[in-house]
Parts: sequence; structure tokens; C-alpha cells
Amino acid sequence: MSPSALLEFLRRELAPTPGRGSATFRLTLACLAATIPILTHRIPHGLVVMIVMYLITQEDTAATLIGSILAIIGVTIGLGAALLAWEISLDIEWLRIVFFIVFFFGGLFLKRVLTIGALGSAIGIPAGLVMILPDIYPPDPEVLVEFVLWIWWCVTLGLSVNLGVQLLLSPGDPLMLLRRELDTRLQAVAQLLRRLATNDAAERATIDSLNSLATAGMSRPLALLKTSSLIHSWARARHEKLSALITLLDRLVTAATALQALAPGALERVQRERLLNAAEGCERMRRVFTEMRLPAPGEWTALASEQASRELSPLADIERTLDQIALAVPEHEHDADKSVPAPAEKRSLFVPDAFTNPEYVRFAIKGTLAAFICYFLFIGFDYPGIYTSVITCFVVSLSTIGASNQKGILRFGGAAVGGLMGLIALVYLFPNVETIGGFWLVFGAGTAVAAWATFGTPRIFYGGYQTGLAFYKAVLQGFGPALSATVVRDRLIGVFFGLIVFGIVEHVLWPVSARDALRARLTEMLRLLADLARSGTTDKAPTMIVNEVDSWRRRISQKVEEIQGHIESSKFEPDDFRISEIQQITGDAQIVFVLMLSLAHQRYELGHMDMVRAVTLDVDNSIATALEALATRGAPNSQSAVLQLDDRLNSLERSTTDPDALDQEAAAYFAARLPLYRAVVAAINRLSSRISDYWTIKISGSLLEREAFFQSRETRMN
Repeated sequence: MSPSALLEFLRRELAPTPGRGSATFRLTLACLAATIPILTHRIPHGLVVMIVMYLITQEDTAATLIGSILAIIGVTIGLGAALLAWEISLDIEWLRIVFFIVFFFGGLFLKRVLTIGALGSAIGIPAGLVMILPDIYPPDPEVLVEFVLWIWWCVTLGLSVNLGVQLLLSPGDPLMLLRRELDTRLQAVAQLLRRLATNDAAERATIDSLNSLATAGMSRPLALLKTSSLIHSWARARHEKLSALITLLDRLVTAATALQALAPGALERVQRERLLNAAEGCERMRRVFTEMRLPAPGEWTALASEQASRELSPLADIERTLDQIALAVPEHEHDADKSVPAPAEKRSLFVPDAFTNPEYVRFAIKGTLAAFICYFLFIGFDYPGIYTSVITCFVVSLSTIGASNQKGILRFGGAAVGGLMGLIALVYLFPNVETIGGFWLVFGAGTAVAAWATFGTPRIFYGGYQTGLAFYKAVLQGFGPALSATVVRDRLIGVFFGLIVFGIVEHVLWPVSARDALRARLTEMLRLLADLARSGTTDKAPTMIVNEVDSWRRRISQKVEEIQGHIESSKFEPDDFRISEIQQITGDAQIVFVLMLSLAHQRYELGHMDMVRAVTLDVDNSIATALEALATRGAPNSQSAVLQLDDRLNSLERSTTDPDALDQEAAAYFAARLPLYRAVVAAINRLSSRISDYWTIKISGSLLEREAFFQSRETRMN
């Protein structure tokens, strides 16, 4: 990235956004309030009190409350287990190292296999660090036990003070915040479309808003959806549909950003009408979103004509995406309440493949090996000040190289900025401060800067946390004047050293790129969709089929979340990876998912099980076969043919109009469900086209073929 591009990125990421100022004020106030008991009662390790606030605080108060409770539970378990291990190993060096390896490995493994991965970090980091304390501080058992107890109290104090401030001042309900996020995206797109239609130059604020939303991606809405599903039954029952909606709105923002970049100038009358119709479509979506629903049957008129459906342009993509949003919730949602009720979802503490997927064990081995190397070297060089290298190996140990690169860059960059702020405070500000008011002024200013970055997009928030951590390490060295800057130096060296060691281990031992992870997850998702399609071909009892459909639903939803996470992290890999292409593939796959899920749940409303299965058997099998072929095509150098579904769909339509084949009730049933089948086939055809273009050229083709293909696509779009 060039310096000008970096400055533009920072300007966009640090620009004011709705709710950011109030969230910064609440976190700054909580940190200032926490200094009162720290200073009056001379509580050591005040740094810990501050940093847990940054880790837990969300604009969404439900997430803050849940995170605080889980953090206290995790830290209590981790520190308790470490104290028990000390009883056995404090005087036995090699056994203490074994416990360090076990705790570190266990924390990393739990970080991947627990449905709430942060709980694994809350257990593993404290337990692992406690085992190396005798190498950092004097190995006096009484001093060390007191140190651990103070750490537990500091974590509890920080979370309690922060939770009190957030609950008193923050009105953030996650479902309300999610609706605001979606509404903001629709409003920004609508404003741009209207300005382009009237040939007005788009305001800088509108362009910045779109660019910011495109940069932010889907991470924040998906996080709000996860919390909303925990506390709102309405969101929990519609989790898959809302997830697909978030993906489609992200595609809408991306297409609008591309459209304004084309600078079309004077437009033909037809094009102006299309822009205005699309803007009106965005406004209609905004109106129905306020009622917590999507357009009802007959309330939405398709925007994309048959000719536009084949057109390659950002405007056509906007029209298609709005039409797909209108289909994201099945038309017969209310009828689905009459279907066979699904059993209550059994929530599990672990992900479905927690103990069968070897990736999780490999992940834990890589992080543990890197941490042990750092530990061995800082002990060998007698430089305990760089113990942060061990923590670095834990926090940057993520599922792909791109995700680790992202967190590593933010960790080092935030540590450098926070260290510089702390150095300025030590050298130029604190020598002129004589009262507690002056200390609070400097402390509050540094906190506000770090908090502002923390409440940015997922591409920068961890850097804000690291900025605050480095700043507090400099200014909270004790209860007297902080005069030494060695702690800032040692932290930077430790972070850099940890990143180097972990980067080498990650690239040598089972490297996993975001591109490969995305391809694997998409393949798994398509195979699960094929299993879901076959649910209509089985002769099992309806209750058993509903149980299986619910299981497939949970597993597919997990794959979708993993894919969306890999899309964000893949931006930090040095590759010519086309993010927009893979986002479109994911969106089409989610449309197939929600439509097929509707068919699977509604198929058993009639008592005519045998008749329903007989009529739909061929098309259901064909859909499953086509999805399996698409999954196979995701493999490198695969040229598997994808079954054409149009003939099967036409055959189904002819069967459902035959008066001799169906009675009146069954005919009415199929007449209502045929639009869903048509939408599924159309979505699979789009998905097939995109995967054929993308995987065949991008993964299998030579570099020259790739560039020629994508240049051709861009030329056609322009």
C-alpha cells in the first residue's frame, strides 16, 4: 500500500459514524471511573482493569453483558487450573513447562472448537501465562499466588465497572442496531442512485459512506445477528434468512460502489428510469424493514427484465440483488406455521465437527509450537521483558494466513502508535502535571483516541485495542511518576519477535490460505445443500425428516459463517484473489439455501406424502446432482459437467398441471410451490455460471488466462 493509499484508508476508517462518538465516551468514562479504586486502594496491575474493557465493550449491551459473564467464567477456570498445576509443578521445572504446553494447546483448541471461541482464549491465555510467571518474576510461591489473585480481581473489577457504565448509558439493543445497519446501507445506495439519475454529482459524504460500508463488509451485521439470535426469538427463527439478507445487502453496496466509480455522465432515458426504479426499490425495502419483515406477495415488482438478467453491469447487479432480497424470505412463511413443527434446537457447546476435524488439532499444534519457541528463546537470552511474544503467538493464531496477517499488522501497528502516545505523555506531559485532574486529562485523551479506533470497522478495531494497551503500559507503571520507556521498547520487540516466529511456523507447518479455506468451505456447503435437496426423496417419517433438515440447517449456517469470515481475512493475503467474485458466489449459494430450506419445511404440510414425493422426485434428485457437480468443480483441475435443470423443471410443471395425476388440493399445493422451484433453479444456474467462470479460470488457469478472463469481464461491464 502506498503512503497516499494508507492515509486514505485511515481517513475513511477513522471518519465519524453513527454511534461511534457515544460509544467512545462511554468507554473513556468507564476507564476514568476505574482509576478511582485503582489509585485510592493502590490496586496493582491496573493495566489489566483497562484492557478487559476494550476486549468486552460493544455498542450492543447484550453482547457486553454476555461477554463479561463468559470472561469472568473463563478467567476463573484458567487461573484456578493454573494454581492447581502450580501445587504440583512449581518446584519441578520440566513439569511446569509441560503444563504450559498443555494449557496453551488446550486454549487454542478450545478457541476453534467452542461455539463461543473467545471462551477458549479466556481460559488458555491466563493459564498459560501463569505457568511462565516464575521465569518473569521472582519465584516466591506467596508472591506468585498473590499476583494471580490480584489478576483475577482486576479482571472482575474492570468488567464490573464497564458493565455498570454501559448498562446505565447505552440503549443498544442488538436487533435495533442490526436494523439500523441494514437501513444505513439501503439509504446510502438509494441516495447515490437518485443523484446519478438526475446527473447530480454525488456528495463526498455519500461516496465516503458507500466506500466505508464496502470496506466494513459483513462482519458487524453478522456479529449483531449472532447476538440478536441469542436474545430474540424472532431473529433466532429467521437466522438463515437474515444472514442471506446481510450478504445480499453487502453485494448491493459493492455494486453501487462500482457504479459510482464508472462515472456514467449523461444517461439515456431508459437508464435514468432504471436508476430511479432501483432507488424506489431501496426505499420500499427500508419501509418494510421498519416493520421487521420483507415484501409480501404482490407487494414487490421485479426490477430486472429478462434482458437485464443477462447483462453484466453494476446497475443490472443492483436490480437483480433487490429482486433476490424480495425472495430471501419464502412467500408462504405464514403457511409454514401449519407444517410439522421442528423439535427445539439442541444447542451445543462445541461445533459439530469439533472432535473429527484434524484442522483444529493442527491449528493448536502450530500456535503452541510458536509460543514454546518464543518462551525457550526469551529464557535462553535472559530477556523476560519480551514475554509478550508468547501472547502474540496465541492471539494471532487464527484459521488462515490472511486472518493471522490482519491481526499481526494491527497488533504491531497499534502497539507502535500506543507506545508513541505513551512516550509523549512520559516525556512532555506528565512532568508538567501536578494534580489528579491533570493526570485524568492526559489519561482520558489517550483513552479516547484508542477507544475511537476500537469502535471502528473490523479492519481496524483490534489496532485500537492494542493502542490502548501500549499506552496504559507506559502510563500505569506504578503509583508514582512513570519515568522509564523500556516497557514500551520491550513490548514492541516482543510483539515483533512473536510475529516473526509465528509467521515462520505458520508458513512451514500446515499452511492454510484463505483461498484454499474458502474453496473447501464452499465445497462442503454445496455438498450439504445436496443432502438437503435429497430430503424430499426419502420415505422416512416426517418427524425424522424434519430432524435431519434441522441438522443440515445448523451445519450449513456454520459453513456460511466460516465463509464470510474467510472473505474478510482473505483481503490480507498477497494474492490476486477476487473478493467480489467469491462474494457473489456466496450470495447465490445462500439464496439456494433459504429457498430449499423453505421447500424442505413446507413439503410435509399435506398428507399426500407419496404423491408429493412421486411428483418432485426427479427434480429433487436433479437439484442434488447439480449441487454435487458444483461442489466437485470447486476442486483444482476439475471439469465435471453440471446437470441442466430447465428440462426437469418443465417436466415438473407439466406434471402439476395434469388433472389426472393430482387431486384439487395437491394441485393447489404445487401451484403455490412452483415459484420456489423456479427460483431455486434460476439461482443454481447463476451459481453454476459463476463457479464455472471463477474456479476454472482462477484456480486452474495460468496467470495469463486469468488476467485475460477478468479483463474481458471488466470490459463487458464497462
